[in-house]
Amino acid sequence: MRIGILTYYRVPNFGANLQAISTYYCLKKLGHEIVFLNYASPRTRFIQRRVSGNRQFQAHFDFIDKYIPEQTKVLSNSSAVKNEISRRQLDAVIIGSDAVTQHHPLFSTLKLSNLSLYWLMPLEPERRFPNAFWGYRFAGQTPTAMMSVSSQNSPYKSFSMITNHFMGKLLGKMRYISTRDEWTREMMLNANDSLQIEITPDPVFALNENAKDIIPTEEEIRSKFNLPEKYVLVGLRSQALTLEQMSELDRLLRRDNMSCVSFPVDIVKTYKHPFKYSIDEPISPLEWFGLLKYASAYVGSNMHPIVSCLTNGVPCYSLDNWGTTDFWGRKKESASSKVYDVLHQYGLEDNRSQIEQGKCQVKMEHIIDTLHAFPKDKVMMISRKRYEAYRKMIDDIINSLK
Repeated sequence: MRIGILTYYRVPNFGANLQAISTYYCLKKLGHEIVFLNYASPRTRFIQRRVSGNRQFQAHFDFIDKYIPEQTKVLSNSSAVKNEISRRQLDAVIIGSDAVTQHHPLFSTLKLSNLSLYWLMPLEPERRFPNAFWGYRFAGQTPTAMMSVSSQNSPYKSFSMITNHFMGKLLGKMRYISTRDEWTREMMLNANDSLQIEITPDPVFALNENAKDIIPTEEEIRSKFNLPEKYVLVGLRSQALTLEQMSELDRLLRRDNMSCVSFPVDIVKTYKHPFKYSIDEPISPLEWFGLLKYASAYVGSNMHPIVSCLTNGVPCYSLDNWGTTDFWGRKKESASSKVYDVLHQYGLEDNRSQIEQGKCQVKMEHIIDTLHAFPKDKVMMISRKRYEAYRKMIDDIINSLK
């Protein structure tokens, strides 16, 4: 089939790039003709232009252009997406993976820390229902499936009846729906309780199989980066750990002949660290994945570093920056965190501490003890089952779109 992929992919985000590459290589190997629908609103492009001079930003775009040759021009809205689907005579569209099914009502974004004119500026349309990521204007006309989609903290319990009504109708036009997490599944069932929705793996869980020929070897990684023999990657989105906490973590790890290495999880490192070793930008998303794959452990924020560790059996501990918050900025429900959900699927809820008000109060001894107790054999067994679930998902999606 000629299949259009609609997801976050041409963005400065390691995980988004990797999940897109995994999907692309999987479907190409199955003989399908793939085109990525480059949906990006003017608001999103404006935000990206503000950091376009950043070297790591450009590395993401160079990576995508190298490995995904078939992309459309920029499509600014749902009508443009619909017209491109028609112009290219696509047989089907797959939406996902990644956090494409978000909806953040206006007042849900009002926080004490955001009491400024900035709050009056609109969110990107991609983060509010309806938009092209929901199949708006084309689902029902072109066979469409949602694959391992996520709502990323969307506060669905406060959605209006009107929003739920129209969301439910649009979801009912899908040939197939699977979500990456339980929170998103419950959000969709809240809008339409007749839907059949499975929870399925993020495509990065299948990256080793789908893109094995382009993943760097350990020798290639070690020849490029200045790494100690046993290294623990530490990646933060902000100064969630103090310099004192990080120094203590490094000191405790040295008892096991391991050293901390500062690791990028965003296009710019916004935290200070006391470590001897550091991975400097720019790096490619595949190098980023390889660094995690061959690490002794990972401690830090974001979801895709955790996914990359779990699929490779690498001990990990999350300093979790995700989850819905109240007006005061306090986390409300652990279940809304995508990191909590993926760790819960492995029975590793203890491998996580919540970041509150920008700080994580976890004891470094607790992190060390948790890494020591990491059940690698159990994790690898579950990861193999996750890959089997991924393969079944792909088969189910293709069959639903025929």
